[in-house]
Amino acid sequence: MRILAGLVLALGMLAPPALAQDAPDDTPAAALLDDATVDSQFQCPETIADQDGRIDELQRYMDWARERHPDWNFRKRLDVRYGLLRRHACTETLANLVASQRPAFGP
Repeated sequence: MRILAGLVLALGMLAPPALAQDAPDDTPAAALLDDATVDSQFQCPETIADQDGRIDELQRYMDWARERHPDWNFRKRLDVRYGLLRRHACTETLANLVASQRPAFGP
């Protein structure tokens, strides 16, 4: 799980910092989405064509979680995201997460 947190944090830092400022109407609309709608509209990262699209999708999720569930801490947002990856069978992304947990220089 620590690797997942690091991955999400790294991807979040790669996203443009002014994303919410570029489209101010997106955040309030995203906050109106209920959990079931977010679940039904979830896309596995491996199905998104380019890196920028994957980063944008992650940023939209994080913005939604902050707006819709202000009581969730960062760990809870990661746990819910991981649950979405598992529920939607995002096998490639989950395999990448498992691979990133292995030490870079093994014995």
